[in-house]
Amino acid sequence: MLRNIFIACLFLSAFCLSVQAATVSSVDLREDSPKYDGQTITFQGEVIGDIIVSGEFVWINVKDQTGAVGVFCPKELVEGIEYKGEYRFSGDIISVKGVFHERCPQHGGDTDIHAQKITLIEKGEQIEHPLNPQKIKASIILPSIVFVLAIIHLIVRKFRKP
Repeated sequence: MLRNIFIACLFLSAFCLSVQAATVSSVDLREDSPKYDGQTITFQGEVIGDIIVSGEFVWINVKDQTGAVGVFCPKELVEGIEYKGEYRFSGDIISVKGVFHERCPQHGGDTDIHAQKITLIEKGEQIEHPLNPQKIKASIILPSIVFVLAIIHLIVRKFRKP
């Protein structure tokens, strides 16, 4: 009896794993978009750019290693997103589960994912960009040279014979 219960649990867990949405990359979506059109997928990447509010819904852009995809979802799904990728910050890494649309009829034919679930994988952080000492020197020296040359030009112009 215990053996039968164990086998049933094993089959049930295998079934649950097979039903999970496929994790795809932006390359997969670009190169094989008809295959994924209308399918529930999982896409993982960094939140970049602004979160655009449209009524009770929002748009976010999620970028993996090779490209980005627009994600449309209810506001409450993005409440945990704190960092958006830009020059000063790396964005939160999220996993988006939702329906992929090669040409979304609701959004003018754009390619997008209508998210059903968003999971925070890793928090973003501030990126430090230290100043290069050579660039600091150049930013002092070059304007000084331009200033000296401008003075020389004015002096030469003033004493030049007409």
